[in-house]
Amino acid sequence: MNIEKAIMQLKYQIKLLKSMVNYDEFPFFMYALDFEFEETQVNALLKIILAFDYRLNHSSDNVYHNYHELNKDDETLKTLLKTYQIDTYEIYKTELPSISEFKHYLNCIFADKEINAKHIILSLKGQSIHKELCDYLLNQLEEHKS
Repeated sequence: MNIEKAIMQLKYQIKLLKSMVNYDEFPFFMYALDFEFEETQVNALLKIILAFDYRLNHSSDNVYHNYHELNKDDETLKTLLKTYQIDTYEIYKTELPSISEFKHYLNCIFADKEINAKHIILSLKGQSIHKELCDYLLNQLEEHKS
């Protein structure tokens, strides 16, 4: 099978898979499919979201300190984030996350795509991925509009 035919077959298979997935249950995964995110992009974004969630909910307690110590020197994580010119220590700072910081990381990860921060956050929230953090970031987006 030639490459063009293989690509066309893969695109069709993706189309079939998307028709079987319930968008209401998996809006973030559908967003990732629609915008053709790479696996490393999704992994980097989810690692940043997890770090943001810890910063929002545990930045002043031992849970965060232990989490930070376990992750700041993780070579796999460092390599993943370095791909997008993101320093591991940067995402584990103790200050509260911000929408501008989130947008900065989106620009680093998805430099080749036009990604709407609000749509990503809404899709994450719709899939129940760190809902409290998503609400926190969405509130900041609304405040910046005012």
